[in-house]
Amino acid sequence: MNSTSRQVARSGRTAGSGIVFFLSFAESNDDEDAMVVAFFRRLCDEVRAVRGTRRGDPAPIGFLSIASLRLGADWSEEIRIALGTCRVFVAVCSPTYFGSESCGREWQAFADRLSEYRRSTGRSAPSLFPVRWRPTRIPEQLDSIQYVDRELSPAVFDEGLRQVMLLDGHRDAYHRFVTRFADLIVQTAHEYDVPPSTPGPDFYRLPQAFPHPPPPEPIPRQRATGHTDDRRTGSDGEPLHPPDLGGGHELPRLHPN
Repeated sequence: MNSTSRQVARSGRTAGSGIVFFLSFAESNDDEDAMVVAFFRRLCDEVRAVRGTRRGDPAPIGFLSIASLRLGADWSEEIRIALGTCRVFVAVCSPTYFGSESCGREWQAFADRLSEYRRSTGRSAPSLFPVRWRPTRIPEQLDSIQYVDRELSPAVFDEGLRQVMLLDGHRDAYHRFVTRFADLIVQTAHEYDVPPSTPGPDFYRLPQAFPHPPPPEPIPRQRATGHTDDRRTGSDGEPLHPPDLGGGHELPRLHPN
């Protein structure tokens, strides 16, 4: 048994029994960090409900690394195992996120697992989900990757999850987004059995997924009504055209219809 297998065995996790999702976020300030924790806990509750898992069930649901990142400590075995056994990777994206070395390595570690899955199975696993915390461009070298919120919630895609959580007028949009996202996470975790691969002590030698932060997102134009001028959606908020699913790229974003 190699060192990775021993680590997975000690955790009691296999390819089919790891945590459902790993949430990656770059710390910002106390208020925003608390908002991300609230989102994480709500998402865990929804995923648990979709899976039919009882509240008292000890099976892990999600993992949030924000506390460890804030401490600036070396990666613990627990964090490395969580990153190497999670079924889905959720990146809460912001300019700060794409400037973070630790977040870049988290992303790269999971992307390497998806690349290995594609090499061994001949198909891609759409298990890496970026969500916009603030309106943010994905770095140029990852421009084939689409934000998951682009299809699940136009409001979250246009304004960012932070703004949607802050405004009372977006309360329904937030609830719908979390519910739909939980469904997608559970569906993806069930359909794509990405094998575990725990990052070893050389984690800090991994190349960063985004060494050069993208330029700032342009400020959207406003109509006279004050609503964002976005031609992707109709008056009912639904997309007028299907989103770009990534085609034949390495990491397509969503399940094809």
